[in-house]
Amino acid sequence: MECLYVPALKSGQDYVEVDDLEELRHVRALRLRQGETVALTNGQGLLVVAELCRIRAHPPAALFRVLGPLPSGELPVPIALALGVVRERERLEFAVEKAVELGVREIVLLRTERTQPVVPRLERLRAKIRAAVKQAHRAWFPLLHGPMTVQECCKDIFPRYPRRLVAQEGGEPLWSHPPVPTLVLVGPEGDWSPQEVQLLQRNGATLWSLGSRRLRSETAAILTLGLVGIALLQPQ
Repeated sequence: MECLYVPALKSGQDYVEVDDLEELRHVRALRLRQGETVALTNGQGLLVVAELCRIRAHPPAALFRVLGPLPSGELPVPIALALGVVRERERLEFAVEKAVELGVREIVLLRTERTQPVVPRLERLRAKIRAAVKQAHRAWFPLLHGPMTVQECCKDIFPRYPRRLVAQEGGEPLWSHPPVPTLVLVGPEGDWSPQEVQLLQRNGATLWSLGSRRLRSETAAILTLGLVGIALLQPQ
């Protein structure tokens, strides 16, 4: 089943009108007919199945009748990813897409002491997030922050996540935990500076390791988010 992103969707609605031009292009590309069904997500925790009632030409809009909620497969608690900005645009976009598919609620781009001097294209990244939300039938549209410094991350992001896991060689093996909101932090290509590691630890972050193999930033992010997600879904 295909999915459309409809921020106007509210709980308890019987009908919802879609007038966003990008989503209308998606409807036309799908060649939807009256009575056919799609998933609708508002990106704020609601995912439903709905059937197409009609498509209006002027002004352009599509009317859907809401049939009922859909299970979204969202994790039981929020997880987030803080990632040092990757120099190559394709690699950064890949990491962001996969993070969304793996269930993150927030993505924080970090400008660390060893981050390459590049400026990420935030609007393009948000478009990638939107596509991944629809692909994965996510009920939540992840927030995108940054780039920000490690100090700013500690101040603004840490309070929402009691557990903070920092990718660092020599850290402890990643283990399963009871479900609490979790922030996964992955450094840039040049790794964290010693001062940043100390700052993160002073703010309650735990160093973790994925073993002796040296991984790219986006690989470490994807692997860790997958492991954290699996741990959160295990029966307690």
